[in-house]
Amino acid sequence: MADLQEFYELYKSKLLATLIIIGVSIILVIILSFVFVRIIKKQKSKRAITITRLIRSIIRYVIAIVVIIAILGVWGVDIMPIVTGVGVLGLVIGLGAQTLIKDLIAGISIVFDNIFEIDDVVEINGFKGRVLEIGLKTTRIQNWKGEIKILSNGDITEVTNFSKNPSTGVVEIDVAYQENLNHLLKLIEESLEDVREAFPQIIEGPNIVGVTNVSNSVTIRITVKTVSEEHYAVERGIRKHLKELFEEHNIEMPFNKTIIYDKQNTNKL
Repeated sequence: MADLQEFYELYKSKLLATLIIIGVSIILVIILSFVFVRIIKKQKSKRAITITRLIRSIIRYVIAIVVIIAILGVWGVDIMPIVTGVGVLGLVIGLGAQTLIKDLIAGISIVFDNIFEIDDVVEINGFKGRVLEIGLKTTRIQNWKGEIKILSNGDITEVTNFSKNPSTGVVEIDVAYQENLNHLLKLIEESLEDVREAFPQIIEGPNIVGVTNVSNSVTIRITVKTVSEEHYAVERGIRKHLKELFEEHNIEMPFNKTIIYDKQNTNKL
């Protein structure tokens, strides 16, 4: 206890200066976060939001570095080599932070090469989801189940971006072999106008591609072009629409049939 009291008396000015530096930095971060939140809300393009968030991340790193250097200076550490950059390089290499540098460079490259942006749907390392945040060190992605994947930027080597171009939905439906194909195709084509009106995210179609398979049944393929990653709901809507259309016009859809025989009288049941 006496040693602690002696330490406090000896270094109380330095402790006070350290607390002031930390307190000022926390207040500064809070103010900047508030300002950047307001700026981000005013942005309309994903590109602007992505760059704004990256700048916010850079400023946070800069503040952290400045605070560390300032505290070291308060405690008598020679900060001149660090300020000139020689000390930083030696410190980084000494701590084995090559991975950190790799992540930082990759994060900047992702944003300025426009590989993907906030709200883009991407697949990285087998994980597909919507981009929540792109930082200097990590990227956060959330899939449709709500699971969040945090990836080091330096580990992102191959990316599939589903948001760069419109999406194409494909619906294949089977009908009974004996159905009148020309009549059926005309009926489907005329009714697809209702689907166009029901889904504003449709850019082109739906269009009947044609018959893709003939066996015990006939397979008809329909395609539709939508806003990126909006084709899933449209596909479901087309299937529901066709089911109701077939029921209304008594169009038979193929299904498995099971025939049971009575062994005693060989009659079908």
